[in-house]
Amino acid sequence: MGYRDYKQSSSSTLWNTANPLVLLIILNALVFILLNFLKSIYTFSSLTEASFYQDIYHLFAMPADPSTFLSRPWTLLTMQFSEVKLFVAISNLFWLWTFAYLVQDLVGSDKLIPLYLYSGTVSALVFFLTSNLIYGNQVVGIYFTGVASAVLGLAVAAATIAPQYRFFPMIGGGIPLWIISLVYLLVDVSSMARNPILLIPHAAAGLMGFLFVKLLNKGIDLGAWMNTLAHNVTTLFKPKKKQGKTVKETTFYNQGSKAPFTKKINLSQQRIDAILDKINQHGYEKLTDEEKKILNRASKEDI
Repeated sequence: MGYRDYKQSSSSTLWNTANPLVLLIILNALVFILLNFLKSIYTFSSLTEASFYQDIYHLFAMPADPSTFLSRPWTLLTMQFSEVKLFVAISNLFWLWTFAYLVQDLVGSDKLIPLYLYSGTVSALVFFLTSNLIYGNQVVGIYFTGVASAVLGLAVAAATIAPQYRFFPMIGGGIPLWIISLVYLLVDVSSMARNPILLIPHAAAGLMGFLFVKLLNKGIDLGAWMNTLAHNVTTLFKPKKKQGKTVKETTFYNQGSKAPFTKKINLSQQRIDAILDKINQHGYEKLTDEEKKILNRASKEDI
């Protein structure tokens, strides 16, 4: 029977993935499913849709009212993943996959989630400021979700990194990335025709994506602290590996307290006499270390 040491590697799953793009898709999809599940409960309970938005959806969306925001500070994060309308959610996921894949491929996977969060957070803060500046005390009941704004930040960042990146290069030389980003920008702007005040937060998200890439080109990584924090948090709850012996060591090596080989000096009267003769002829200083050890041992054993 043989033994062999293996380093176990965990397989990639939905909950254990090294792909930030997959993680963003999962978070957006899960929040969408959760919100619609709760909405369906309201529907089957004969409650109005307005009640769902008041009781549930507004717990996820970013409020413009300062007092409401102070009581729900988590909305600064949850608003970046909250969408309840099916076709809007599908559109968001499609564009998220497109631009996030490019950002991840062009500048590295560790830049994706920080860029997404920066874009969404900046859009939320700008929405909060502009709403209060324009509407003053009449901001109660105004809410904002920023999935599309976060995606816009990714779109601008991708176009800034490689504007001439080509989609479908086999068809007429391909479509440049800047054109795809422009198409998304137009789609995004058209969706805000009824509420133009949202143009400012979305523009701020796009500017954030542009600045993120420009600073990155200068060696300034705005997302470094996020990655460090995430690493420290994940390793904090990760059990430390035991520094024990391997199977080979415990099975084949070091199985006893006795040294595997010790040199045993052979004591005989003839050998001792030869050493004594050497002392008489040349002196004690001419003895080797082994011969000195023999004499020392012989004196202890009275040989």
